[in-house]
Amino acid sequence: VQDFKNIRGVNVKYRYEDDSPVSFISSLSYLYGDRQASGSVEPEGIHYHDKFEVKYGSLMVGPAYRLSDNFSLYALAGVGTVKATFKEHSTQDGDSFSNKISSRKTGFAWGAGVQMNPLENIVVDVGYEGSNISSTKINGFNVGVGYRF
Repeated sequence: VQDFKNIRGVNVKYRYEDDSPVSFISSLSYLYGDRQASGSVEPEGIHYHDKFEVKYGSLMVGPAYRLSDNFSLYALAGVGTVKATFKEHSTQDGDSFSNKISSRKTGFAWGAGVQMNPLENIVVDVGYEGSNISSTKINGFNVGVGYRF
């Protein structure tokens, strides 16, 4: 997410394959990040604490194509949602003030990646996920290990 450098989250993928080289893959992502600021404006006697939180989730589906026994490519498309919340609390001369503003937007999400099988039932996944929701750009890289059964 733009202007956030340390966002953590989880991504889960499910892939259904049969004997065809073309298969179906789905992806579910959730990310969370926050930033805080505190300080004082001494001449006015103001003390403040601000917190900005961002949550992102996506659900995508798409085709996967097995190039060989050990290597596949996939593409994803779906929906992503961003919820941003700003909370502020300040005091001035003993009086308290609190405010909370929240916004949720939904838009198009996309992704692509590769899956490698270094062992028969082990999958290594490297993928990209992107979205541009109401001028909020989300760009992420996912690296994961899975089990194929």
